[in-house]
Amino acid sequence: MINKVIYFSFLFLLFSCGLIQNQNYVTDSLDSVTNPIIEKKDIPFLKMRKTPCYGKCPYFEVNFYENGFVTYEGLKFVDKIGIYNTQINKKKVAIIKDFIRLSDFFSFDELYDARVSDLPSVIIEVNYNGDFHKVKARYKAPKKFKELVKFIDNFLLDIDIWNKN
Repeated sequence: MINKVIYFSFLFLLFSCGLIQNQNYVTDSLDSVTNPIIEKKDIPFLKMRKTPCYGKCPYFEVNFYENGFVTYEGLKFVDKIGIYNTQINKKKVAIIKDFIRLSDFFSFDELYDARVSDLPSVIIEVNYNGDFHKVKARYKAPKKFKELVKFIDNFLLDIDIWNKN
């Protein structure tokens, strides 16, 4: 029994240290994407990150900007591994913003969690009309939050052209 506790403690430490480094990698690499359309000072109006689990959970981050520029970094268990970007039109940007508004995003709690270590998280940050809100959901998120995540996932699947950086 003690051997199992030591083994799982070691695995937890091993994975948690690696995840912290990878989490920094996601942020650092996406912030350094160079493109004439976007500058470092620009802040995405929507950022979604899905974190890893002990299984094959999709691990990626996507950023949507006011001007329609989209950055994506796939890390594990996704079709696109690496850094990509694309451009969407203003109508699609408006559709995303409407969905955020209709989901009543700013009414969500900042954290939906449980003491379960193997569940992936979805972290969504929204900068909308001068307001900022960040939600981390791993367990028992509201239905409207889950619908927003599904909407963003489906929106990404509908993008045909991605440019690899």
